[in-house]
Amino acid sequence: MYADQEKHDLDAQAKKDEDSTSADLTIQLALKRIKDRRQQEALYFRKYGRIEVHEWLLKDSIRNKAYREAILGNEVFRNKTVLDIGCGTGMLSIFAATAGASRVLAVDGSSIAEYTRKIVQDNGYSSVITVIRGKVEEIELPEDIRKVDIIVCDWMGHCLFSENMLDSLVFARDKWLCSGGLIFPDTAQLYLAAVEGWDQDMGFWHDVHGFNLGAIRRRCAAKAVVEHVPAKQMTSRVYLLKSLDLYTVRHYAAELRSFYELKVTRSGRVRALLAYFDVGFSKSRQRVSFSTSPCAPWTHWNQTVFYLEEPLPVLAGESIKGVFAMRPSKDSVFELEFDIYLDFEGKGKAVTNKQSFVLSNSLTLGE
Repeated sequence: MYADQEKHDLDAQAKKDEDSTSADLTIQLALKRIKDRRQQEALYFRKYGRIEVHEWLLKDSIRNKAYREAILGNEVFRNKTVLDIGCGTGMLSIFAATAGASRVLAVDGSSIAEYTRKIVQDNGYSSVITVIRGKVEEIELPEDIRKVDIIVCDWMGHCLFSENMLDSLVFARDKWLCSGGLIFPDTAQLYLAAVEGWDQDMGFWHDVHGFNLGAIRRRCAAKAVVEHVPAKQMTSRVYLLKSLDLYTVRHYAAELRSFYELKVTRSGRVRALLAYFDVGFSKSRQRVSFSTSPCAPWTHWNQTVFYLEEPLPVLAGESIKGVFAMRPSKDSVFELEFDIYLDFEGKGKAVTNKQSFVLSNSLTLGE
């Protein structure tokens, strides 16, 4: 009897120790993820402190023209308080001030904010524009401002959702945007299409001085590629994967699982699928919008390309079907992960498979 009781007590203690160890490991893992996130954010903001990054953005004429046309001369800005999230060099803030805003709060977490203060002063807007350096999730607005009337934000990343900036906009909207307040831009759509793509010469990695470096080949093949794709490479109609209303979208909008069907428009070989996005400013005078489609003028976002393991021989009229799944990476704040399921029944070939991809932010990785 005593032996049974002693065994029971030992088992109970062992279970308690096991639970305690498991809890400790969970806490350690959570702390490591917090530390990793802070390191990633620090590197991200350090990269966006580089002047050449902002020079690249300012040279994107399509992007800048859209914001300029949506804001300048727009009466909704007159005598309003405006919040510019991720203001960079402050160009959108200056647009808002020029359009008649009474106060503009320009927020950026990188060191570029120090230059933005000088730019604001040099252009005579110091009495209107206040530059605040910090993450929008961590700052406080000036004491005399409780709410803002308008939020402007260039939140879009490659494949629309990379860099995770949409969550920052949603945070600011829920915390500070007044009832009936406006967002510029306020609509977005993500599309998928099939393209010819380019021949990916991955065979090199199979034999490098007599050694198999296939592990690198597999890593390269699993990377989503950001590149400019000529319109003539499009081989299908586009498919709408997701549509966003910035007034109602919630956190974690980057988590997506959508069926797709791509109607082939001309015969050939499909080597890749391609994602691009459009955005719109519904509160602008002429409903300004722009597209990052291969059929539209170039933007710095280019297109996001997912290369297939094997080319698909397709005929006009056939369909490529499947499921497109996307989610933020658990390991990196600014990366996206994808699972693309493909089901194709063509006259020349039948394919059913799944490929996984990662879209990395080259700025974060320092590439």
